[in-house]
Amino acid sequence: MNQIERKTLIRAPRSRVWQAITDIRQFCQWFSTESAEPAFRPGAHVLLISTHPGPYYKMEFFVDIVEMVAEHTFSWRWHPASVLTGEDLSKEPMTLVVFRLEDAQGGTLVTVTESGFDQLFPSRITQVFGANEAGWKHQMAALEQHFNAAK
Repeated sequence: MNQIERKTLIRAPRSRVWQAITDIRQFCQWFSTESAEPAFRPGAHVLLISTHPGPYYKMEFFVDIVEMVAEHTFSWRWHPASVLTGEDLSKEPMTLVVFRLEDAQGGTLVTVTESGFDQLFPSRITQVFGANEAGWKHQMAALEQHFNAAK
């Protein structure tokens, strides 16, 4: 229970998929967030606000951008499911989210991996892992839908 991995084939060239993942405006569309930040860039501490209907609506969270290797790797660290608790998470290690893009037959294979759950506060591991396992399934479907809607 330390890592979540999801894969999806997006029927679009890698350059377009890269834009959808790393252009903050496109990212916010499919990830159901909004941000006043002009762009993602390595080292940035980015405030995102959920626009997803339900209990997370208007909840704020931050991502710290780690790496951006054009058309290949985009990663960030965050306190996953930070909105689920009133705990002070400043002393809790962050998990690492990595998107990897590969050319594949018919499009681009996107793999998202989130790791480091075993470093979270013990009281949060099970709940956060379960929430993010479901969350990444939803987000990868939303990314697919982003491209289906663009056709």
